[in-house]
Amino acid sequence: MTDQSTDTKQKIIEVARVLFANQGFEGTSVREIAKEAEVNVASLNYHFSNKENLFLEIIRAGYIECSQTMRAHYDNTKPSLEDLLVYCFNYFTQKSHDLISLFKMMMSTQHSHQMTAKGTEDEMLGPPGGKVIGEAITKVVGSNLADEDLHWAVRTLFSHVIHNSLMYNCCFIKNEIPFTQISDIEKGIRRLTKVVLLELTKS
Repeated sequence: MTDQSTDTKQKIIEVARVLFANQGFEGTSVREIAKEAEVNVASLNYHFSNKENLFLEIIRAGYIECSQTMRAHYDNTKPSLEDLLVYCFNYFTQKSHDLISLFKMMMSTQHSHQMTAKGTEDEMLGPPGGKVIGEAITKVVGSNLADEDLHWAVRTLFSHVIHNSLMYNCCFIKNEIPFTQISDIEKGIRRLTKVVLLELTKS
């Protein structure tokens, strides 16, 4: 793919992400995306075939970027589970615009899309970075953990991190709400991590 073709594809993605986030999948047309991106419809179809493929590629690209970032951090620094999750929170805070756009996209569509992690290392554990989080968990509690318990732990911890990231960037940062500063949220992440690990050791 030439540099010009790559630039065109990236421009379409950037424009489409904003339109999908603001108007939803159903409310955004291919012609509208092409017009805003200053390309013709044929160019959009060449790169993505159809609107749904474009929608899914945006979601998937965000997923893969997060997963790869967490994997690189974990492999390079060998953090504890607590430190890994705090890093994840700070990563989402730094990427707040992209995070909010992706969640608005996912929440605004009326139809089910096959937004899977197929082909990535996190496919079986769900959230981006799920396998890394799972490795950090088993490093503490051992590898004999039941699959159900591991999935529960990964999703519980990731859900807490992603929820607080979204709330901080959308609500907390603009209001004087008690215990919602970054230091408070990081403390809460560490506290929940200890609770989850304690629960796993009792299983």
